[in-house]
Amino acid sequence: DETGGFQVFIPLRYQHDFVDMKDGKVRNKLQARTQMATGTEALKIFAVSRLLFDNVPHVKVFWVMHGLHTAQLALQHGADDMDGSVVEYKITHDADNYGTPNKLTREDLLDLIRDAGFRPVERNTRYEIIREYDGPDLTRRDEPQPMRV
Repeated sequence: DETGGFQVFIPLRYQHDFVDMKDGKVRNKLQARTQMATGTEALKIFAVSRLLFDNVPHVKVFWVMHGLHTAQLALQHGADDMDGSVVEYKITHDADNYGTPNKLTREDLLDLIRDAGFRPVERNTRYEIIREYDGPDLTRRDEPQPMRV
């Protein structure tokens, strides 16, 4: 409140499980004593963050850390920004063990946002709008269809 210095809050999901695919060894020494947050717990964090951080204008969901479906739901639970447009995320993909793809195209990201019911907007680091894309196809609402990924 005093500085107005925060632009965004990004809740990151703790990456609990990591077993090296090459040798099968556990690389996370805390694994036996900790648990990875569930999708429901992550969504609660987004909702509470939006309510408590009234002085932070944006709450971002990083699909790489939360998975695609939780990321979509986070947009309906307080997040107003979905990020993860770098082409490949091998480290997190190997660590999460819950089906996050190791890459996503721009079109995939736009489809995720539309499928969640929102209009995608490209922004710069200052949250100034660079480009607005078409919103969700409302005709699809009558007939659920699988998301293309």
